[in-house]
Amino acid sequence: MREKTTLDILKEDIVIPENVQNKADAAFAKIRMEAGSRKAEGAQAGDSRTASRAPEKDKIIRLNRKRGRRIAVAAAAAVLCLSTITAGAAYLRWSRELEKELQVTAEQKEQAENTGLAEFPELSVKDKGITITAQQSIVDNYYGYLAFKVEGYQEGKGKEPGFGGLSIKVGGKDISYTHEVAGKDVVGQDGSFEYRVDLYADGGKGCLMDKEIEVQFSDLGIVCEKAGEAEDVVKGNWDFRWNLTGSGEIYTAKVNEKLGDSGATVTGAEVSPISIKAVYDFPVKMEKEKAVNETEGIEYETELPAEPPLLVGVKLKDGTLVMGTQGGVLGYTDGGKKNYEERFGMGRILDVDQVESLLFVKKALEEERELTEDDLYVVNIR
Repeated sequence: MREKTTLDILKEDIVIPENVQNKADAAFAKIRMEAGSRKAEGAQAGDSRTASRAPEKDKIIRLNRKRGRRIAVAAAAAVLCLSTITAGAAYLRWSRELEKELQVTAEQKEQAENTGLAEFPELSVKDKGITITAQQSIVDNYYGYLAFKVEGYQEGKGKEPGFGGLSIKVGGKDISYTHEVAGKDVVGQDGSFEYRVDLYADGGKGCLMDKEIEVQFSDLGIVCEKAGEAEDVVKGNWDFRWNLTGSGEIYTAKVNEKLGDSGATVTGAEVSPISIKAVYDFPVKMEKEKAVNETEGIEYETELPAEPPLLVGVKLKDGTLVMGTQGGVLGYTDGGKKNYEERFGMGRILDVDQVESLLFVKKALEEERELTEDDLYVVNIR
């Protein structure tokens, strides 16, 4: 990615239930804007997830869109983001933390394995007494989850671990990803923990599937409050290679639905097992807003691009609202004119045939409460 002026914009303080929005905070915390498109990659203070990109020099924050927690930009955040992989032992097939977070049923497990959505590399690499195992991948058209098991880190018991280096390539190309300690954010009493990586399909639909993935972790240590330092660092390297599978199942729809008076019209939708996509007709317009340049500590009024109502989930045929989107990509696809897209991972495995509508937030809520259907634009896609 070229080094150009980048706006790190925090999304509106939309109130979504904590049990469905926990991970979405990380997804929308850092939004990159370059050449007319923006990519949600980021991390926030209070969340152990770390973005894969380095921070830009000038961070401009929309004051009236600031979330409760401050942004923690990639490499500048509280220390350590070490990462790497290799080959070896077998574990219970499903990652315990992925199974718990995605609320996977026995039927969904069976279907995911039969369709290639879920794969179990069971590759282990050991260095400096630490064994890392690539347990599982879950991949569809636009998104992917990777789960790793780390064992033998006795020095880290009860503390927050991190990797000093992590590099990921798919098909020989660098891709965007976020990574974090899964579940409990500390090392267990047996010296083990699970590590989670989320992959974003930078290259378009299906670019993650049926390609070789290379993952390289290095230098496991304990996260410190002081940036640039770490404790109890194990100087090791753990390298992995395997071929990703994935599910190409997808439902595609053409629609023509205006989202209130926002100026946005939804023209297309795609639903995959773990990701959703919306296409908008949204002519670019600028808004005057108060902002602050955090680098220089200067507050001022500026013009920033307006944003369409945010895609936050789906409605199923039985009336269930499924919300809690993960990281993803959003922005203009025509250089900042009117063709706008949002695509995000879902915090659940979806039955594509049961998805009836996409959900978009109308506006930020004034009080802390759960979103109801009255707070949403419901766009039928069948």
